[in-house]
Amino acid sequence: MDYQIYFIPTPIGNLEDMTIRAINTLKEVDIIACEDTRESKKLLDYYQIKKSTTSYHKFNEQSKSEEIIKNAKNGISYGIITDQGMPGISDPGHILIKKCIEENVSYTILPGASALITALVGSGLDNDSFSYYGFIPKKQKDKKILYDKLSKEDKTSIIFDTPHNLLNTIKDFKEIFPERKLCLARELTKKFEEYLLVDIDNIDEEDITLKGEFVLVLSGKVEKESNSLDDFKEEIDEMLDNGIKTKEISKIISEKSNFPKNDIYEYILKEQKSKRS
Repeated sequence: MDYQIYFIPTPIGNLEDMTIRAINTLKEVDIIACEDTRESKKLLDYYQIKKSTTSYHKFNEQSKSEEIIKNAKNGISYGIITDQGMPGISDPGHILIKKCIEENVSYTILPGASALITALVGSGLDNDSFSYYGFIPKKQKDKKILYDKLSKEDKTSIIFDTPHNLLNTIKDFKEIFPERKLCLARELTKKFEEYLLVDIDNIDEEDITLKGEFVLVLSGKVEKESNSLDDFKEEIDEMLDNGIKTKEISKIISEKSNFPKNDIYEYILKEQKSKRS
C-alpha cells in the first residue's frame, strides 16, 4: 500500500454510497479505526470486510492518535472511518491528520459522501461560496457567538442540528433572520430524504418531521438598501438614549446599510446639533 493511514468517508445514509476504492482500501489495511465499532460493524458486514477494528472517538482521540502514529511508524496500516461521512469534519480525524503532518507519517484522504456538500447542492441556494459552522452549540453563550457570526455572514451557511433542538433553533432564526431563506435537509440519501426550502418568517413547525439528522442551509444576509439615513433615525436615537457612543453606532449602522461610517458619524452629529438648537 502507498500510505500508512487512510481517511475513508462512509455513507451518510444509504450503505450503497461507498466507493469501490473505499471498499478495497478497507479490505487491505491492517486495522480499521472506528468512531463506534458497533455502528461500523453494520457497514463492514454489508461489504463482507473482516478486519481488526479499534475504537477511535472524541473521548480518546488524543491518546488513540498517538497510538496509531506509533504503530504506523512500525509499518501497520490504518483505515480511519466515522459513523457517517468524512472523518475530520465534525467527527474524529482532525487531530490525527495534524499528528501525521508533525510526525511525517504518510496519509491520504479518500473522496466520498459528505452531508454538508449534499445538503448545499440540494438546497438550491447560492453555492459559489459558502461557510460551514458545525453543530448548533448547546450553551447559550456559544449559541449567541454563532448567531452573531451568522448575522454578518453574506455567504450561504451550513449548520448541523439535532431533532430535539431543531424547534429551538427555528424559534431563534425567526427572531434573528426572519428575512432569510432556510433549507431543512433531512434523512439525506435515505428512503425518506427531504429538502424543505422556506422563508424563515413563514416556517410552520407542523410541516417539519422531527426525525433523523438535520443539515440546515441558511441563505446569506440580506442587504437592506436605503436611500436616506433618515430611515435609521429611530434606531440611532434609541442607541443614543441607551448611551451607545457615536462611533459604535456608526459602525453598527454601516454594517447593515450601504452608508460609509464617516457619513453616518456626521449625520448623527448634525442630528444632535439640531436637537440642541
